Amino acid sequence: MGKNELRLVVVLVLISMLAGGVLAWVSSLTEPKIQAQAELRKKAALQEALTAASTFQPAEALLENAHAAGYGDLVESYLGYHDTKQVGLVFVADVKGYSSTIRLSIGVSMDGQLSGVKVISQAETPGLGVKITEPEFLEQPAFREATVDDQLAVVKERGRVEAVTGATVSSRAVVRGVNQALAVARVFLAEVTE
Repeated sequence: MGKNELRLVVVLVLISMLAGGVLAWVSSLTEPKIQAQAELRKKAALQEALTAASTFQPAEALLENAHAAGYGDLVESYLGYHDTKQVGLVFVADVKGYSSTIRLSIGVSMDGQLSGVKVISQAETPGLGVKITEPEFLEQPAFREATVDDQLAVVKERGRVEAVTGATVSSRAVVRGVNQALAVARVFLAEVTE
């Protein structure tokens, strides 16, 4: 290796180190802001799933019971309160869609009614699977009328949920997350009312 080639290698190494350092510095500056934005999105999704609640408290024991019962897609659970009165539950579910993990917030009121479903994040197929985030899908009668006594399914499986055309896998994923939340809420509400 000649002198010029060695100099070129040293310059490239120095440029790479400088670029890596700048990227690490920028990442350290932006990471807290990214985390704060993610937390705001999650809080907004909890609120949309259970609009009657003004505050949410983590419910770790409820989540442990869900996992023990085989509902592994539920990753977080919260008790929702208005002032000091418990008004419902909210679950966060990570369900496997067609091309990504779909993160949902699913609210259930204390009377056992599904109070709302919100997609927090997803990376489904643009133009098709992404339509699971739209009100036409999430606010259809099958979801609006669902209770803890229901087991939802898409129309293709003799259910009432109208799947997004061309995105049946994504639609089924949302239904799976909702069904898990309803099942756990059913057990919780039965214990509370005893």
